[in-house]
Amino acid sequence: MNSKVIIIVAVVVAVVAVVLVTSILGIIPLRIPGLSIGKSLPSNGFVYVIGAYPNVPTLVRDVVYGYGLSGLGSGEGVGSLTPNAVQYVLRLVEGGNDYVITYGNPKAPVWLIEFLDPVCPYCAIFDVYNFSQITPLIESGRVYYIAVYFPTHALGYYQAYQQQPNATVLLQAFNDSVALWLQWKCISSVNATQTLSAINETYIADFMYGLVPYVEYNNQAYLIYYPIFSYRLLNSTYYPECKVTLNPTQAVNMTSSAWSQVNNIASLLIPKNLQGSIGTPMFIIMKNPNN
Repeated sequence: MNSKVIIIVAVVVAVVAVVLVTSILGIIPLRIPGLSIGKSLPSNGFVYVIGAYPNVPTLVRDVVYGYGLSGLGSGEGVGSLTPNAVQYVLRLVEGGNDYVITYGNPKAPVWLIEFLDPVCPYCAIFDVYNFSQITPLIESGRVYYIAVYFPTHALGYYQAYQQQPNATVLLQAFNDSVALWLQWKCISSVNATQTLSAINETYIADFMYGLVPYVEYNNQAYLIYYPIFSYRLLNSTYYPECKVTLNPTQAVNMTSSAWSQVNNIASLLIPKNLQGSIGTPMFIIMKNPNN
């Protein structure tokens, strides 16, 4: 091989390696299993994560494999499940709740609860960069995934519309944001195996057609239109019976009920001093309360 070609290849490999390493270090907390100094999660314990979503895959693995928890930062901590909290969580997953989607093995030793919004940009970033690290644990039956609807960003569109009632595109973005959750819910009922795919495809669309062009062109219009695009994409990709049309009153009632439910959960699982700062995504990692 020509020496010049060898040098070029070496440089490319080095650059790729640097990019990969820096990306990984930015997304995956550096932690060596077995060398963590923290204690493993007790049987009645749970880990809460508010905002620090890059740590979630590592924390999930820690709980699954019984490693010591370490590196918990601001917005992260360990709590103890009270009987009331256990009963509330069980009602969430066993009662056909309109604002909960479950996927995987309910007998899995670890349960992962994610509070999310289909149009949350931070949820999209977590899904695109981090969720694939958790998927094998879900598919192998070690983790039961529970998605709880927390329409933080959907309500943001509605609040913006109330301030600018002539901007009807904001109302459409709100309606389509809520409809996306109903589409996920329907898809999970029609064909449970498509649940994670529908969620992932939505967040990829959010990321590629909302966040990337917003950053590239510094144009906030992309943040308004991507819920509409993602809604249409899901409509054209999945089952005709899962196409959803809402009026604003229905959407407002849904988001209000979902928000109330999250507040009830937070009062049981999140420390009081952090309850005012909850948002999406937010996570609870616990051992199966039925075991």
